[in-house]
Amino acid sequence: MQQLQDLTQIIERLTLAGSFKEASNLLVEWAREFTGCQSTILRLVMDSQGEAWMAGCATNGASESFVRDEGLMPVSDCLCGRVSSGNTDPSLPFFTERGAFVCNRMSSLPDELPQTEDWSLRGRCLAEEYESVAICPVRSKDDIVGSLHLADFRPGVFNDNIEVVEAACRVAGTVLLGLRDEERDKSLLETIQTALMPPVPPSIEGVSIGVSFSSATEMARLGGDFYDVIDLGARGVLIVVGDVCGKGLQAAGMAAQARYAIGARATQATGLASFLASANKELLRILPAESFVAAVACLIDIQNKKVHVCLAGHPSPIHFASGCSTEMEAPHNPPLGFFANIQFHEASADLHAGDTLLIYTDGVTDSRRDSSTFGVDGILRALDGASQQDTERLSRAVCQQATEFHDQSLAGDDRLVMAIRID
Repeated sequence: MQQLQDLTQIIERLTLAGSFKEASNLLVEWAREFTGCQSTILRLVMDSQGEAWMAGCATNGASESFVRDEGLMPVSDCLCGRVSSGNTDPSLPFFTERGAFVCNRMSSLPDELPQTEDWSLRGRCLAEEYESVAICPVRSKDDIVGSLHLADFRPGVFNDNIEVVEAACRVAGTVLLGLRDEERDKSLLETIQTALMPPVPPSIEGVSIGVSFSSATEMARLGGDFYDVIDLGARGVLIVVGDVCGKGLQAAGMAAQARYAIGARATQATGLASFLASANKELLRILPAESFVAAVACLIDIQNKKVHVCLAGHPSPIHFASGCSTEMEAPHNPPLGFFANIQFHEASADLHAGDTLLIYTDGVTDSRRDSSTFGVDGILRALDGASQQDTERLSRAVCQQATEFHDQSLAGDDRLVMAIRID
């Protein structure tokens, strides 16, 4: 009786919601409170050039890293995709009659998957150490339009309560799709951009990092820029900045795949060259033909005051020291995901306390007005007029001047600038 009252209440609240953001937040907050689980994420399915992507639009209780890794992914990439595409089998013990996935002991799931067909298991839930996971299809009439992901570190959390969540999700899709398209697209756009380029980088002792970017205001203009900052402990700090070819949701989706695939190999490689070689092999496997990723990997060795750089079709970082700015000399390797069996080469340079590295995507230098481009000279001019003591202001100054230089009547690109100073 109480469960019926809970279901009636959430349906009424969803129906009365005045905005897409309000309705999506209501659903994830209610599902987390109702089941007592630790994390909920709502995703919608979006189509781009024949491929379906799942984009997060509301979350409650999940870690920032989990939300970022799960913010945008292909429908074909995991069990979440099976639920979102209706590709489930109720004869298996972890699928319900209505198409939900429920597992109360995720650590044993790989051993329970059928061996007769290919089961793509992304593994992010396992890496997060969730033991209980439930994924309910979000429906609009007869169509599945998304999924609600629930997770908890404890085993045995989801039992009969999932039937009520499934019922709520059968109503939620119609409500969400009935709200204004432009507001829904804005919410999804913000989530995707945060997954690729978080506005605030992680804090790591020994370095100061500032990030600035200008990006799309509509889905069709969305680009494929991304970055990652990975603390490798005594080995230093790994910075990865990349740019996937193309525009729109598909470019953003490939960027999310690339960031995840590259980051997953960060702790395994013995050096930057082998690191990018491993990433290249994986990207050749998962990216469509003719796609590629321009990337730069920088390993900041804080203890020994050195930087190691490996380029893959990406501009060289700029070294800013004692008032002088110069491009780092590093071998130019091909981009990732395009050629097999590449031998990558890297370079190293000394870094002193107070030195700053500036990493940028080509949208900065390609900013143009009339027949002129902003170029590296534009970056150097921006650096000359900015204080290197504040990495956030430094990155913002370069990004802002490149944006102001660009003729707004011309098609633009994402612009990403990172400034890293040794403290």
